[in-house]
Amino acid sequence: MTGATAEKQKTEASSDDWSLSNPNLKDLWSCSHLEGCQQSTLRRLTGAVVLLCLTLSWSVGTFAPLYIMWLLWHGGQRAVATSTVLAVLLGWAFVIPVKPWPAAARFWLHAAWYFDGGCSMSFEKREPNDLSIPQMQCYHPHGIFTLGLILNSGVRCSAAGHVVGSELWNKYVGAPVGPVPFVGLAAEKLVQMPVFRHIMVLWTGNIESASKSHLLGKMKRGESFGLCPGGFHELSLFVRGRERVHVKKKGFIYYALKHGYRVVPAYTFGETSTFYNVPGLEGLRERFADWGVPVLCITGPLLFVPLLALVPFGKGVGLHTVHGQGRTFPKVADPSDALVDEYHAWYCGALEALFERHKARFGITAPLEVLT
Repeated sequence: MTGATAEKQKTEASSDDWSLSNPNLKDLWSCSHLEGCQQSTLRRLTGAVVLLCLTLSWSVGTFAPLYIMWLLWHGGQRAVATSTVLAVLLGWAFVIPVKPWPAAARFWLHAAWYFDGGCSMSFEKREPNDLSIPQMQCYHPHGIFTLGLILNSGVRCSAAGHVVGSELWNKYVGAPVGPVPFVGLAAEKLVQMPVFRHIMVLWTGNIESASKSHLLGKMKRGESFGLCPGGFHELSLFVRGRERVHVKKKGFIYYALKHGYRVVPAYTFGETSTFYNVPGLEGLRERFADWGVPVLCITGPLLFVPLLALVPFGKGVGLHTVHGQGRTFPKVADPSDALVDEYHAWYCGALEALFERHKARFGITAPLEVLT
């Protein structure tokens, strides 16, 4: 048996073993893969601590202000003193300027060590390979903590100091890749959330508000960005292991047409494997999501253990984001409903086709469920 034949048989045999933890990342135009735990307990623990810092910043930022109000309600010198200290600790980032810090971005990327399959950011092809045409990169699925968007997009540019072609850029973003959108838009309440605002929003410089006024301001200036079109609806309907996206809203298509943006669909394989969310009551969940309130009951592998339940599943899991080629929309001053419907249908088809082209790389056989 020749060496070439042996290698071919090895490749064919291993193709059946492709999975989130053992992905096939060959033949992609660009791919930056941050290795996972590699059977190292220390690497996994390090990644777990990083992820816990991220998820706890979300939780502490949400509930700490409520705790402060509860302390003030009960009164007493000790309660007032405690609430004052907490308020100072939580609020100083709103007063004192905090500059982006590349080392902080590199810290967050150590989260890849927690997952067996690590984290990868890939592109099918970029034409143009720059931002000469403003881009709207659209990420699915939202997941519970948008880990794919956080770990496989703009934070990698910050980790590389935004120096295209540098050694760090080639490591974190990819050697062939030119300038890419590095700002992701998130709910205004999240951007203003204590703790998370400091350690994620300001330290990385990668997260800005998705409020309508801020979004339209960026688009009028022709600035590129990423966002999760599924938003709280996709979050609320999250079911572990179920590949499902929510694209019922068409506003992002309308504004992409109005401002002539290039729309690039991106899918994170593995996002649906990160947490367990108690299913059911989907109609009620969608109604609450309409009001901007996601309804969740989640846990990781440490089933419902306080705080530690916010560490995601890592064994057999990897987070792999593939960006499609996208399409440049025409610039139309007042897009008609029919035109919006036409390009929305294209987007849904392009997203589903992107999923189908690459799902086998990660051992996924189920079709993508597109809620429109």
